[in-house]
Amino acid sequence: MTRTRRILAALAAGAALAAGSAALPCLSGPVAAATSPSGVASAASATEASPAGRVAAPAAEAAAASAAGASSGTLAVAPATAFDATAAAGAVAVASGTPSTAGLLAAPAGSPPAAETSDRTWQDETIYFIMIDRFHNGDPSNDGAVNPRNPRAWHGGDIQGIIDKLDYIQSLGFTAIWITPHVKNAGNDYHGYGAVDFFETDPHFGTNETVKQLVEEAHRRGMKVIFDIVVNHTGPLNPLVSEHPDWFHPKKAISNWSDEKQVQEGWLYDLPDFDQSNPEVREYILSYSRFWIETTDVDGFRIDTVKHVPRDFFTWYSAELQKIKPGFWLIGEVWENAPWKLAAYQDAGVAAVLDFPTNAALRSALAQGGSMRQLANQVKAVGATLANPYQMGGFIDNHDMTRFVSEAKDRPIERLKLALTFLFTQRSIPIVYYGTEIGMEGLNDPYNRNDFPWGEEQNPDVTDLVRQLNAIRQAHPALRRGTVEELLATSTEYAYGRAADGDRVVVVLTNATDPVTGLAVDVTPLGFADGTRLRDELTGREVEVTGGHVTLDLAPLSGVILAEAPAATASASLAGRPGILVAVLSGLAVLVGLVLLGLRRTSGRGAAGAR
Repeated sequence: MTRTRRILAALAAGAALAAGSAALPCLSGPVAAATSPSGVASAASATEASPAGRVAAPAAEAAAASAAGASSGTLAVAPATAFDATAAAGAVAVASGTPSTAGLLAAPAGSPPAAETSDRTWQDETIYFIMIDRFHNGDPSNDGAVNPRNPRAWHGGDIQGIIDKLDYIQSLGFTAIWITPHVKNAGNDYHGYGAVDFFETDPHFGTNETVKQLVEEAHRRGMKVIFDIVVNHTGPLNPLVSEHPDWFHPKKAISNWSDEKQVQEGWLYDLPDFDQSNPEVREYILSYSRFWIETTDVDGFRIDTVKHVPRDFFTWYSAELQKIKPGFWLIGEVWENAPWKLAAYQDAGVAAVLDFPTNAALRSALAQGGSMRQLANQVKAVGATLANPYQMGGFIDNHDMTRFVSEAKDRPIERLKLALTFLFTQRSIPIVYYGTEIGMEGLNDPYNRNDFPWGEEQNPDVTDLVRQLNAIRQAHPALRRGTVEELLATSTEYAYGRAADGDRVVVVLTNATDPVTGLAVDVTPLGFADGTRLRDELTGREVEVTGGHVTLDLAPLSGVILAEAPAATASASLAGRPGILVAVLSGLAVLVGLVLLGLRRTSGRGAAGAR
């Protein structure tokens, strides 16, 4: 009987716990949360029912967090422990009501080429940017005279190395890659921007066949490929310079950068400058562009030094490329911080441009601790000026500027995570420079182009955050195609709403270096009614709309991504769910009965044996 009583007591305790849980807040009531190593919100409460997106936390912290949330009615964030990226992908799926995003991270072999998916546009992509020579050495036989200790020499990275790492890139959640120029260069022009042959792959990188294989392997994974192409200039050792001197502007340095004629005709860094007004030059540029499209089936070009080329050239050039491959994409580098200067090139036919104006503002606000209001104003300016502000390439850093973490005034990894949260939730197409996902450091050229440190794990929390943000962006049409509504802009906070196809997301960021408490954000512009529960996609924690606002407590240098919580999820409280409660209690009752029956039969057999 002692054993029977123990079993019954355990079952009774289970039933009591199930019944008592109806009174617990869980995720259907006010809760508290903690930030993950990403510097943004991460769950810490032990009462969280769904394991997706959850992080481990000591029981005392969980209890304190839950109590704080229950008393304040706010969504609180504070430092916590480790982040489970795989679970986070599931959390996104549950929160959005969509299938799991895990499949987005690893397309099966034999999937259709990226460019052939009719309902997928460039707004749906996230791009991983690679400097070929510094990424990965997949074929040492083509190294030649490499010298990894010289930052201005060849280091051995090649096209095969990128092929070998496509699975890694896809595991981060990226759907496209952009590679620096792969064409033949001379001397130590490892970067690829001083071509001596526009039709041949540099032997340090492989062969034309290797480049074709890269595109094929990417397409097999459902990924797109962008080649970096130069139409402004050539390398000084290119035979064209002596064979066709009339193809180039007279050699002259740019002395007045406000003079558009000088900017377009001057020799940038002493590089021979093509004269695109010459029909032969135009046809030559088109011929090598056509060559790479037709021989590799590449999906797009990133065009270097766009502002150094007359705009009418791009009107003609883009139209010709569409004849070669309809839907072919162009994204141009117009290094200007004034949105109207970028708009002129988009109007001329360059479908997308790199978002330098927003980059300057985000580096000021998020790396240097400048005004978040300035960042918000720049986002509005870009949106009001560009014909298609969604066709912009957003980025934190690149091969021509100091890496973000090396520019940060303090707490570089926390600031990087905050910047990444902004990058993946803003309007532009996110572009991440190789190594940013591990927090690589680097001052100006060439130190911003250091070798990727394969085998030397660093800042895995940043890598996990990139995976999580990619999954969140793919799960939410609002983040890829949605409108942008400013909800709050102060010197230290910036909140904005995104909405598309019935999907609504609220993003709240702070660059404050002290905790922010009781931050009220008006969410009525997105149509959220009082009583609506919003879930932080980074953590799975929830907050309720009250009086048209959500009230948040934020950790320093952190943010939240709030989306409407599903009506019924695994994380919902049993309170208000009588059907589930009855089912649980009924199940326990049945189990008790079965146990008693089993014990009775055992007891009966024992008695018979005694006889």
